[in-house]
Amino acid sequence: MKSARILNGVLCLVLVVLWSLLAFSRPDHARRNFRWIPQMEDPLAFETQRGFLPGAPRWAAGAKVAGTVARGFMPFTRELSNPFKPTPENLQRGAQVYAAQCFPCHGPGGIGDGPVTKRGVPAPPSLFGDKATAMTDGKMYHIITLGQNNMAAYASQIERDDRWRTILHVRALQADAKAAAAKAKEKAK
Repeated sequence: MKSARILNGVLCLVLVVLWSLLAFSRPDHARRNFRWIPQMEDPLAFETQRGFLPGAPRWAAGAKVAGTVARGFMPFTRELSNPFKPTPENLQRGAQVYAAQCFPCHGPGGIGDGPVTKRGVPAPPSLFGDKATAMTDGKMYHIITLGQNNMAAYASQIERDDRWRTILHVRALQADAKAAAAKAKEKAK
């Protein structure tokens, strides 16, 4: 019991001493703190466009080499072509993504009669119109990624490769519709 009182007294004395040191010390806020690793605070600065070292090659300065694309980055310009071939696996995956993401607005056949259009959402244009069938894959990819008019951007909902596969599925729907129209025209003759 006595040792506990002594220990408590010593701790209280230490606390009073520490508090008084803090209370009576006047820190200079204009002065910097102690620097443990000054190399981390003072990095080597250089201008990336001027070269890393005198006589260093141009690529060392971080300048882009013509015809290259940064790792992990794929541009989505309208001039791009679909990197995927219409294999059964790619078409199946495109159909799955279409059913999950595109069906609510574009409908099962792509004519713009999805379930949300019956609830007041403006109907999107048919995927079989002249404008849609003449559209390049790159332009379609661009629209899926960034959106257009009433269509929202789907870059965060649909992965890059799945956007291309969905375009394959849309092209297959367009080809089927074109074949059916040609068959109906032939039959009408």
